[in-house]
Formats: sequence, C-alpha cells, structure tokens
Amino acid sequence: MAPKETDPSLKPLEDKFRRIGLNEKLTTEALKSKLIRASLDKTIDETADDNNIPSDPAVAVLLLSLATATQKGSYENRPKVVKAIVDGRIKSAKQVEGRKSPV
Repeated sequence: MAPKETDPSLKPLEDKFRRIGLNEKLTTEALKSKLIRASLDKTIDETADDNNIPSDPAVAVLLLSLATATQKGSYENRPKVVKAIVDGRIKSAKQVEGRKSPV
C-alpha cells in the first residue's frame, strides 16, 4: 500500500523499490530524495536483468546503501558491485562502502 504522501508519478519507482525487497519506510525515504531516488533506480537498472534481483530485504538494503554512497557523480564500478551484492559476495554495508576497486 502506497503512503498517502507519495506522488502518483512515483508509483512505478515505488513498485520497483518494493519488488527488490525494500520495506515501506526505506522506500518512502528513498522516494523523498531526488538524488537517492535516481541513484537507486540506476543501481537497479545496472544489473544484467533487474528481474533477477531477489526480493530480499538484505539485498535491498545493500543496494540502497550503494545508491546512497554513489548518489553524486558517476561510479564506474557500480555495476560490478551490484552484481557482487546480488550474487551474495558482498554481504555488509561496510563492504559496499569500502568497495572502491572492481570486484
């Protein structure tokens, strides 16, 4: 169920964020910030197939952490880090934040 204050034009993004396992609170917070919203959308799109992202809250939080860390500017290694998160090779926010080199 969409929060009352969610802009109807953001419904597709809300559905996308929820599909990967992001809870309602984190989805609402991500949608509030234009930078994080755009970064998380790009992060999800950088997977080989965003339909293969498991609906797993732990994976979703790591993807959000990566999107937050890379919200400003470009991050050329982000697709590799996304793959490592989805594959289960990265399991903590500290690993996401510390990942500066290719995986």
